[in-house]
Amino acid sequence: MTITITSSTLSDYDAHLAVNTATAFLRQSDLAHYLIDQLEQQRVTLTLDVSSDPGLANKDASNKGEMVWSLHTRALPNPPLPEATQLINRAPAEQRPYITSLWVLMHLLATACEQLNSHLNFRDADATWPWLDEQTLSASDIERVVARELSEQSLPQDNNWDRLLNGA
Repeated sequence: MTITITSSTLSDYDAHLAVNTATAFLRQSDLAHYLIDQLEQQRVTLTLDVSSDPGLANKDASNKGEMVWSLHTRALPNPPLPEATQLINRAPAEQRPYITSLWVLMHLLATACEQLNSHLNFRDADATWPWLDEQTLSASDIERVVARELSEQSLPQDNNWDRLLNGA
């Protein structure tokens, strides 16, 4: 899969920087790392539109291979998973909106994995995640495992998107 990164509100450089920053944190989870690699290897196109538009915050505007990720997002996807809530609450109060934004990208990627389950080749998956080989892959199952794995990692040094949002 080609993950195409676009933005109508940020420069290409800043949009790619946001995605690379977020995925660097998410890839600290072995499962997230594996799944992002799987998404990048597929023969379908997934478009990730990175937005600095506050009007798109906390709204799921994603549809049919086009995901919209707003850097202004401050709410967890509904219903919030306890594991994700614990991960967010572990961060200092001023860093929580930033970590929440990173988590929303994980939610979008997990949902893409769920929707593309028939295209993804998990048959050679590490035995660490035997449930990946199931017929019905659940985004919630993915998110639970990733949140647990990230809870064991250090939080990012940065704590906000101010540089990107103030330059937009």
